[in-house]
Amino acid sequence: MSQVTPDDVRRIHFAMPPVGHRGYHADEVDAFLELISATLDGQGVLTADDIRHVAFDAPRFGGRGYQADQVDEFLDRVRVELEFRQRGTRPVPAGGNGSGPAPLLTPDDVHRMQFTQAPVGRRGYDTEEVDAFLDLVAATLAHGGPSSLTIPDVRAVRFTEARLSTRGYQRDEVDAFLDLVVTALERTAQHHR
Repeated sequence: MSQVTPDDVRRIHFAMPPVGHRGYHADEVDAFLELISATLDGQGVLTADDIRHVAFDAPRFGGRGYQADQVDEFLDRVRVELEFRQRGTRPVPAGGNGSGPAPLLTPDDVHRMQFTQAPVGRRGYDTEEVDAFLDLVAATLAHGGPSSLTIPDVRAVRFTEARLSTRGYQRDEVDAFLDLVVTALERTAQHHR
């Protein structure tokens, strides 16, 4: 996964949503992007958790803001970047080999992903199920082929709750990472068309 830099944040451009959709309020998104840029520059204090829980209003009636799925995809990348920074790990940038853009997510990124435990009193996802599924994701990103996971497979996966005596992985972290996997597979599929 390529590193997200303050310049990436300053240069990002989101499309307007389709007619009939309002999207996210552009001023709110822009203000939040300034906080993200400052954080990535070492001047701010946003955490991956802040990214995970941010919510934007819709623009006033009749207005159109930014396309929500584009904003969400970019925030997923920023969240993963901040998680790597908080853990003091840096994924090795995926090198382009001249055959197209560098991948959004590499098998090593998937293997390095560590989810936090669900809060006390809440049961997260079963850790063994999630880990086994991430192994499939890493194998798909590494090799592709007929036994690979598809985008519908990733969207359809449902993990069971952790056993009563364990907390499991925090659900929203796993869900957000799976969204990033879908985006990575979509990008790969577009490149191979």
